[in-house]
Amino acid sequence: MDQADSGRRGLLKGGAAAVAAAFAGPIGALATRVAEAGTDHCIAAGASASLDSPYGATSPVNDLTTGLPLIELPAGFSYKSYGWKGDVMADGLVTPGAHDGMGVVVQRRVGRSTEIILVRNHEQSTSSNAANMVGAGRASVAQYDTGTTSGAYQIGGNTNLVWRDGDWVSSYASFGGIYRPCAGGASTWGSWLANEEIRSNSVSSTGKKHGYVFEVPADTSLNAANVNPIVAMGRMAHEASAIDPATGYWYLTEDQGNANTLYRFRPANWAGGLNSLHAGGTLQGLRVRAVANADLRDPALCQEYVCDWVDVADPDLDGATLATRNGNVSASGPYRQAYAGGAAIFGATEGCWVADGIVYFTDKQVTANPARAGRIWALHLASMTLKAIFVSNSLQVGNSPDNLCVSPRGGVLFCEDGGTSGPGSVPTPTAQHLRAVTPTGGSYVFARNNYNFTRAQLAAAGKPGAPSGDQRMTEWAGCVFSPDGRVLFVNLYHGVTLAITGPWTRGSL
Repeated sequence: MDQADSGRRGLLKGGAAAVAAAFAGPIGALATRVAEAGTDHCIAAGASASLDSPYGATSPVNDLTTGLPLIELPAGFSYKSYGWKGDVMADGLVTPGAHDGMGVVVQRRVGRSTEIILVRNHEQSTSSNAANMVGAGRASVAQYDTGTTSGAYQIGGNTNLVWRDGDWVSSYASFGGIYRPCAGGASTWGSWLANEEIRSNSVSSTGKKHGYVFEVPADTSLNAANVNPIVAMGRMAHEASAIDPATGYWYLTEDQGNANTLYRFRPANWAGGLNSLHAGGTLQGLRVRAVANADLRDPALCQEYVCDWVDVADPDLDGATLATRNGNVSASGPYRQAYAGGAAIFGATEGCWVADGIVYFTDKQVTANPARAGRIWALHLASMTLKAIFVSNSLQVGNSPDNLCVSPRGGVLFCEDGGTSGPGSVPTPTAQHLRAVTPTGGSYVFARNNYNFTRAQLAAAGKPGAPSGDQRMTEWAGCVFSPDGRVLFVNLYHGVTLAITGPWTRGSL
């Protein structure tokens, strides 16, 4: 831990004390209970198991908005849908599709009401039609790139949603002209980082590069989004970003197969505030201490490593083929430099969340040999101890964990984004799930995608622009709880946002 960390945190010092306290705190209690499950048990089991849910079995539940049974939930839970693909928003624009990462960026009082503003990513890539860009034709919607790459426009972007006193109120376009904003992360000052998932060295017709992080404010009528990328956070196939409120440091993941690590960004202006990240900072990659380029793609449940950081000198460096201990891989510029400094190797890091000084992040890469269907890691920042708290070697235990979040009560929830091939593929998966991680490192199903409707059914429900057919294997995305833990906001990627409520205290969420 460097001097700046020490001064800002004021956490426990001393090797033994730091390790003993590595998973302390109300949210970190889950990781503590994982460790307390017993080292012998963890080594013998090797991997996680699928367990019964404390909330009970799921069954189809009708949406309170449309009446359609979009998902399955345990008894006692209900939900309201909003922001469907094709819906007209408050600004008159049509809601885009590809609903991905999402976060709560503001909770505030409006008169006697409590209002929450969320920012949602739309992971769209390119189109030959400029009218398909998020916010196209509206001067009020900030656009990064209005040019073309290989004849196509970048059409990804963001929409903001308003939830007030238990109901959806409105939505509006907030940013556009970017490529595949997959995940991201909420700041502590009322904004969202929209992250492009592309490791391309190409330049568009306007001379702009892609693979960056952008900041989107909660209220664009008051604070127009800065159209400039935060270059110091790196040019890569970005996934999630998560801030540690104790230091102002950000933690980032990269979805670049077998050529990625966990990154840390130390802002030059760590006090924060809108546009503060544009002041630059230092990007670093995670390294296992005394083990150069440690291969962490296939850990055992509860396996631990002591880590440190290696600097990335040029976060804007081009990607290239990288010769590694496992052969040649396609790597981003930041990872090329991190690897040269000894950074660790993961399969494909995705979701990321910081809670009580612990960074939780997922590795969703699936392979049959060795059997891998996803991992979740917990990095305790004071001791720099990295622990594998969830290890799925079967699609029935966890099918490619992608976005994840930690509830205010300390439960870890992840979104599945997998397919039907991989280890443990019998019985063949027929739907994607929201799963929670148990104290012993297992998982249970909290919700199941049940979206399978005809065009006539959707039209009768007032959603003629929504995708029809069997979408049950479409991923969940963007899970995030309201600050009081009463509402779980989450996306079905094909194009709808849900607000789920119910008896959370019956289980770990």
